[in-house]
Amino acid sequence: MAGRGVRGALPASARRRCRRPARAADGRGDASGRNATRDREPPVKGWHWSEPLSIRSTVIGAIVLGVLLPALMVIALDHHFSRAAHEPLVERNRAAVRVLSAAVMTEPAWTLDEAALNAAAQQIVAEPSVCSVEVLDLQPARAEKPIVVQASACGADVPVVSAEVPVIHEGRRIARLRLGFDDTEIDRLLAERRHLMWWLVPAQVAVGVFVLLAVLSARLLRPLDRLKAQASALVLREPAPEVPWQRRDEIGQLGQHLNEVRARLLALFAELENKNAELHMRAMFDPLTALPNRTLFEELTQHQLAAARRAGDPLAILFIDLDRFKKVNDTLGHTAGDELLLALSRRMTATLREADIVCRLGGDEFLVVLAEPGDADAVRTVAERLLNELSAPVALGRAGAPAQVSASIGVALFPEHGTDFETLVQHADLAMFRVKQQGKAGVGFFEAERDNAQLEWLVLERELAQGIDRGELRLHFQPIVDTQRGRVVGCEALLRWQHPERGLLMPDQFIAMAEQSGLVRRIGAWTLDAACAQVAAWDAAGLPPLTVAVNVSAVQVHDDSLPGQVRAAVERHGVAPARLELELTESALLSDRDGPEIDRAVALLEPLRAMGVTLALDDFGTGYSSLSYLKLLKPDKLKVDRSFVRDLPGDAGDHTLTQAIVALARALEIEVVAEGVETEAQRECLRAMGCWRHQGWLYGRPVPPERIAALFAADAAVPAAAPAEPLPA
Repeated sequence: MAGRGVRGALPASARRRCRRPARAADGRGDASGRNATRDREPPVKGWHWSEPLSIRSTVIGAIVLGVLLPALMVIALDHHFSRAAHEPLVERNRAAVRVLSAAVMTEPAWTLDEAALNAAAQQIVAEPSVCSVEVLDLQPARAEKPIVVQASACGADVPVVSAEVPVIHEGRRIARLRLGFDDTEIDRLLAERRHLMWWLVPAQVAVGVFVLLAVLSARLLRPLDRLKAQASALVLREPAPEVPWQRRDEIGQLGQHLNEVRARLLALFAELENKNAELHMRAMFDPLTALPNRTLFEELTQHQLAAARRAGDPLAILFIDLDRFKKVNDTLGHTAGDELLLALSRRMTATLREADIVCRLGGDEFLVVLAEPGDADAVRTVAERLLNELSAPVALGRAGAPAQVSASIGVALFPEHGTDFETLVQHADLAMFRVKQQGKAGVGFFEAERDNAQLEWLVLERELAQGIDRGELRLHFQPIVDTQRGRVVGCEALLRWQHPERGLLMPDQFIAMAEQSGLVRRIGAWTLDAACAQVAAWDAAGLPPLTVAVNVSAVQVHDDSLPGQVRAAVERHGVAPARLELELTESALLSDRDGPEIDRAVALLEPLRAMGVTLALDDFGTGYSSLSYLKLLKPDKLKVDRSFVRDLPGDAGDHTLTQAIVALARALEIEVVAEGVETEAQRECLRAMGCWRHQGWLYGRPVPPERIAALFAADAAVPAAAPAEPLPA
């Protein structure tokens, strides 16, 4: 009865919760559960998909995660709150066990019945929450043989919590009980609950996922498969009947929309196929003349070249450029120009054989390939026949007036002048360019000795453009000396090109080419900026103030942007405009004496003069040398050309002309500078005329800017009536 009383005192639910489960080998009862939860969570950090997820996979994954994650959260929260709920229950259960254990042990402890005491101890440790019991301080104690009552139900490795309970009989303590409670009781209870949750939650998750997947498959995945098949048939243009859609939801509306798109696309495909031939025509043929363009011409010529190589036959490439076509465009309009091009292309096609190919490169340029043309005389005959046809007048209906042009034709022969398409076209182009230089309206064959020079010219032009970008241009400076004071008062900036392979090039080796190609504008702008930058650098170095003369080309003179370039250069480097001197030649200013060039020149000089820039008329005496022009232009300086100074003082004619120029300049209050002074005799002759400012090798050759400072190392004062030593170079 006593044993039944102890077990019956505990609630049945508490006894079920107190059953000890098998413990993990490492002693951590719930670690495996936590690890299992962690293993089920999808890895996030470090994930890299080899390819994007499909909608199907994404939705299924979202459903699984949407059901699984809340379930895992429920398990985690249940573990937390269950522990908090079980702790007071376990504590109350232990309190009840302590009370009942004292009651069970009271009678055996009073009677000192050792068998009853042991039986009572075994009854107490039979309680699931009790690991050990020990009876202490039995009264009265037996001196001859003490009674030892102990019982244990747990292993030595199980942690216990000890509690002592006095055994009271009729108000007197007759013994003391030491109870050892299982410290893992709460963990066992939680493990039981977690074990149950691990069965219930997956079942709930499985049912939820099954239901969601069933709905997803019926309402989304299978309709998506139909949409995919419908779209694939649309993209692949497979013959397929229209897919009926009875649904009125979003997917059904999308399916109906795809049906409408399919109908429209089929109509567009038919229209595009009709235009495909037209697009191909435009890609391979000139839209104006319907002649092959360069792309098709190159392809056809490559076939002709391959056939000529196999058969050992000759082949000729003609490069045709119409002369004076721009004038037709400018006077009669572009519509008339198009009409003229169309008429001339028909003439060329009619003049040549069917085996020959005519191509329009663009603008007024054409290419012709002559298959099996015969010898060079036969090719010349065909080219001259083309030249005659192209030179005949063309009646232009829209313009209401006839137009007449000529043509320059360059010829390159296979295999004498080249064996590939690009080389033959390039050589024919060079031959045509030579014909234009020689007066146009002619036929010329490629000549390596003559045309290679033009090819080198073109190479040099390309290298110059690259050199400007790479900063290969240099300025050297030649001093200008005031012989009255014997001091350097200025210098002239002279352009050089530091070619990476050819070395230092003088202006006469590339300026003419730069003027023809238009690169002189870039060179002129760079020269202005570099000269102003150098003046600023000399000022910063403490040199006496110098004026720097910069030559202005004919192209720059007639460029309306010149005043703006000058202003930008002086403002950028903080140089006073009076320190900059622009040298302009008569021929550049007055290229057309019968036209309005003098008015244009005066208009160009006005903003420069208003800015404060010094204007010098260079090479005076070699151009028009008109007194009226000199009066209108009003330059600040005249520079006597070296051709007049070279033979002084021996040549009487040069002496008279130079003296007249100096006297004229002094009368007009214009400063005079003599160029090309190389001997002391020339210096003294010029000083005797009253020309005090000189420039030439007698005073110094052109040098890099860093050597200009050496000119101020010695005081080179020149007496007015005595010969002076040349200044250091």
